Amino acid sequence: MTDAFVLGGTRTPVGRYAGSLSHIRVDDLLGQTMVWACERVGVPLERVEDIAAGCVNPAHEGMGDIARWAALAAGFPDSVPAITLNRFCASSLSCAISIAHAIRSEECSLGLAAGVESMSRSGWALMKGEAPFMPRGPVFMLDTMWAGAGGPPNPALLARNAYIEMMLTAQNVADRYGLTREEIDAFALRSHQHAAAARDSGRLAAEIHPVEIAATRKQPARVFEHDESIRGDTSAEKLAALPAQPNTTQMTAGNSSPLNDGASAVVLASAGAAQQLGVEPLARVVSSATYALDPQVMGIAPAFAIPKALARAGLAPADVDVWEVHEAYAAQALGVLRELPRQLDGFEVPDERLNPNGGAVAIGHPFGSSGTRYVLTLATELRLREARYGVLGVCVGSGQGVALVLENPRAA
Repeated sequence: MTDAFVLGGTRTPVGRYAGSLSHIRVDDLLGQTMVWACERVGVPLERVEDIAAGCVNPAHEGMGDIARWAALAAGFPDSVPAITLNRFCASSLSCAISIAHAIRSEECSLGLAAGVESMSRSGWALMKGEAPFMPRGPVFMLDTMWAGAGGPPNPALLARNAYIEMMLTAQNVADRYGLTREEIDAFALRSHQHAAAARDSGRLAAEIHPVEIAATRKQPARVFEHDESIRGDTSAEKLAALPAQPNTTQMTAGNSSPLNDGASAVVLASAGAAQQLGVEPLARVVSSATYALDPQVMGIAPAFAIPKALARAGLAPADVDVWEVHEAYAAQALGVLRELPRQLDGFEVPDERLNPNGGAVAIGHPFGSSGTRYVLTLATELRLREARYGVLGVCVGSGQGVALVLENPRAA
């Protein structure tokens, strides 16, 4: 078995819902980001052997296999295959793991993992009747952003409340671990403060490819280069003043990840392919793991996936220099941090090693894009810190969790 390496990649700035990226077709957003990733690493498009891209809601402009359509629209040769994968919030992380598996089994020497989501452009789905030529009447229409591009709910899943709103799962996690509103808001504030510092220092710019925004009747042409959802000017007082969302007691717009648009992509390759290209690998893929539990407490699955990945890597928790824990909600991330010591013999993640550049509460969470964004962020952070090991864990709607361990070859 050969090793798989992350050679590098890029991402767009994360746009707000109806913000700077909302006018860009989702297939174009993905396609141009994949091209930029190859250009940044120095990989000819024809050299890519396979593409796997994550997208939770491809049922509008994506028309199914958005990875293939995006690649063709962006100028990849017809000979480059592509597949779209949907594991909700960990879609593109699962893509990176899938490409890494193919490389490690020597069935591929260089591939592209990517992800995209345009929550602004999610369409509506009209449901067909169950019988042919049904008479006209009321039409059942779904907002595909919330339905995950699916059809009418399954009665068996409705009976067990498997389609529970994600915000309610965050409240369930908060209740399970006895989290207070104050500590939830404090974690959200931490996310914004760290993200704002990373933006202002130029750290986030190291992974972002600016997007040129065409002129409109109301605005001149401009360059979009910073994540739109970061609130460096927020405070504990401002967060505390926000009302709880319906059917929750502690979840607010300020301690939840926002609705976003964005895309990201990373190039993975074998050591031989990297050497042929003359590219120094950014990180080595060490191990990965998945886990699943009751959808009612969706957010805590990374607390079980991460220990599995560390065990497969032969690492102790203290060996990990950077921890990236997905922040779908501040309460959900805190739940993971509360559960991890139970799974890691009492080890608590040091604050200075946790989400050093903020997380999704501040930066944003375009569903399909977040996984490869985390891969790029973690690999880049390990290189900049001259640190050796990093781990990332992403929670997944429906009660799953995915984890990945990376190593900085320079520190090996």
